[in-house]
Amino acid sequence: MSAGFGFLLGVLFDVIYFLKLLVKRNIIISNIFNFLFALCYGLVVLLITINFNMGQFRLFVLIGFLIGTIFEHKTLGKLFAKIFLWLYNKLCKACCALQKTKLVKKILK
Repeated sequence: MSAGFGFLLGVLFDVIYFLKLLVKRNIIISNIFNFLFALCYGLVVLLITINFNMGQFRLFVLIGFLIGTIFEHKTLGKLFAKIFLWLYNKLCKACCALQKTKLVKKILK
């Protein structure tokens, strides 16, 4: 169970990393994303510990999370990176094209 949740948290980390790339110059928002991910990770570990281990914290739960996260990073993580790079490039091109329109130029004046 913990490896499966580690895998899902790895996917969540990739999504948050992409969102951080979109706001790469804003340190405050980037730190907020980091805090939210750490909070989510801690909450999932706590819920797994309470629901499946009867409240006992065991090392194999953390090892399972780590294995799941590493497995996601080595398999789907590379696919997500390619998809996010493509999406990032499309968003940059769309923003550049939008900045050249007359309406946006009037609004930004």
